[in-house]
Amino acid sequence: MITQQNYVIPDTPASSSNYHCGNVGSSSNSSSAQLIPTSINPSNSTSIVSASTSINSAYSTANKNSYSTTQISSIPSTSSIIAHSRYQPSNALVSKLPVDLIEHEILPYVDQFDLVNLSLTCSALYLPAIKKLYRRVTVVLDAELPLVYDIDHRRYISENGMTYMDSALIFTFGNLLKFIESIQSNVELVQLVKYFVFDKCHQDEQETSLTALQSNILEFFAAKSQHLNFFHISFVEYLSGIKQLTDFLKHENIRQNMFKLVVTSLDELYTPNIPRCLTNLFLMMNELELKEPFDLSEYPYDVFNSLFTLTCSTSRHLGLEVLQNLKLCSPSMKLKLKGLTVFHRHKEITNAVEEEGEDEEISEDLDAKLQEIDKKLSFTAIESKIDLKYLSHLYLKVDCNEHRHNMCNCYESFFNDFAKFSLANDGLPNLINFEAESFPNLDWLRPHQQLENILTPLGGFIKTLGNLSRLTIDFSTPGFKMFDNNLGLSTMLLNKLNEHLMEAFFLCFFTVDNTSNCKSPLLNNLRTLQLPDFFTSFIYYKPDFMESLLHTCKCWGCQLVLEKLKDEFFDEQDENGLDIESTYYMLVGYILGKLQADREVCIPIKEKTFNYSKYPIYKGQPHTLHQGFHSVASPCNCNLEQDPLGVSKMNIDNLVTTYIVHQLAPIIEYLSVLFVRLDNLMIHGIYYERKNGELVPNFDEMDYPEEFIQVKQDEINGGIRPEGPFGNFRGV
Repeated sequence: MITQQNYVIPDTPASSSNYHCGNVGSSSNSSSAQLIPTSINPSNSTSIVSASTSINSAYSTANKNSYSTTQISSIPSTSSIIAHSRYQPSNALVSKLPVDLIEHEILPYVDQFDLVNLSLTCSALYLPAIKKLYRRVTVVLDAELPLVYDIDHRRYISENGMTYMDSALIFTFGNLLKFIESIQSNVELVQLVKYFVFDKCHQDEQETSLTALQSNILEFFAAKSQHLNFFHISFVEYLSGIKQLTDFLKHENIRQNMFKLVVTSLDELYTPNIPRCLTNLFLMMNELELKEPFDLSEYPYDVFNSLFTLTCSTSRHLGLEVLQNLKLCSPSMKLKLKGLTVFHRHKEITNAVEEEGEDEEISEDLDAKLQEIDKKLSFTAIESKIDLKYLSHLYLKVDCNEHRHNMCNCYESFFNDFAKFSLANDGLPNLINFEAESFPNLDWLRPHQQLENILTPLGGFIKTLGNLSRLTIDFSTPGFKMFDNNLGLSTMLLNKLNEHLMEAFFLCFFTVDNTSNCKSPLLNNLRTLQLPDFFTSFIYYKPDFMESLLHTCKCWGCQLVLEKLKDEFFDEQDENGLDIESTYYMLVGYILGKLQADREVCIPIKEKTFNYSKYPIYKGQPHTLHQGFHSVASPCNCNLEQDPLGVSKMNIDNLVTTYIVHQLAPIIEYLSVLFVRLDNLMIHGIYYERKNGELVPNFDEMDYPEEFIQVKQDEINGGIRPEGPFGNFRGV
């Protein structure tokens, strides 16, 4: 998903598990002289062309319009082009064009393919074209394109690569190797790379090549690059990757032009130096380092005063304590940030840390420090340090584990205080993007607990925001929580509870307060709404699948999906196995978990638009149901060899995703009526965009493949629908 959690102002937020680093100073307003790191040696220019053609040509190997290897090799070397240029007339117009004119008035309208062509035209165009081509490089391995492009990678790159992504794109592992080989062959060429982004990807469990390659990329840039402004990798192996990243950022040649740092200990902030352009800081510290206040009037903490964005967290998610530890220069001073991110969880710390794969004993010193920290959520901790009226982006990953046991109300107080402050300050008009996320928790909240303890206080704050255009709500609820059958209530009654839960939250935006009838400005202003875990947050389940809100569509395609799931994954002979309805829940829930956790749209760091249809998507591990439920010993028809990436419309994962799209249809209509100007909607990993007045999926099929529903074509033509039972949403 595109929700992110660590902001790069004025660029796009990134995922909470991914960390960006970069330099604001390399914006389009920078002078051309600053962008030229070193002169290019013509004697070694062939390798530069090799690099540019490898970036340009090989991304669309699956596309029949792609360049072939023969076509690439037929492009003449740059050295011959340069030699030939000596015979150009001395008064040739192109040689008289100012470099600034070429870079700022011509190249912004040139796509990735034409940049290569321009670089081969003459020496006057060579360097500006190559600089533009290499300035931003984005790696999105095995990404899928919006449906409108099918598999036409060339058309996608031509229309969007430089126009919206402002970047050269690499889509395949082979082309990534070509790119790396080309920059390794020319150390001067790597200096042209100002921004390098390696977005989310997966690798097979049997392979280690991708993890090793990510490590090698870090080592190479650390050894050679002198002019990096921004660097990001979503690591395949997260924990070891973060250690590699912080080690990477310790190199002086890397730090000198970076504008964002990830800091896991205080010495990493200023060793070997503080980057001269540092404006974005991610603090992920050990609590023991919070013993002494950070005096913002003294080195090195005076750098906080010039930050654009700040992210606060600790090893045990006590980010508010970081803010508490800031000692401002004067009582009247507050930090003026564009973006603030806080990770904080109110939870009693025991001596054995067992969550998130950790197995660590807490020392006596750390235990003493943890005991003295007031872990409760506190609005004052933020408001006393940050000028909230100045913020444009606010991301809060906050939760209170104690309220789940009716032991604490700090979550409610936290957002109620936020709401009061917002109402007293004109609805915080500068705040355009707000994201709220909770920490995954094994405890299940009943509908009334969800409403009273979480949705009501959160909604009370959100509806006060006067100029909000983007809203993300992610409660990070693990999908398996939907399997509950302890209440003894009918499915029909549970469906009604689900509807009331949603309406109680979303309808609260219709009135700003209880004393006025005016509608919340959110209803007219909101353009982007993201609900990554919608089903597991707003819908409460029990294993009567056929009558639940996950089975509302009465079309033959949805009926055939359930029949296919039964044929491929249900064993009627297994007396100890799940019944068929629980099996449906398990299989559909498995896909919901994938959609919620894995999906991520690749939004560029220099955002020009927020339309999902302009970007590629990472859909997660292919063949998820096969990997989760088919053993090697049992035969299946998953067609792995012919469809290794699981992109076929007949792939069972994709069919179940279309099934989910069908069940979401009435909910999408409900939300689009509430938020009349909604252009972008992400709901449980399905990305919608308004087209011809309707919200339609960008990356997922709305209709089942004709070959899939062919067996029921006669019934379809005759208007016959499958027999129930079915659930219903709002009586439909």
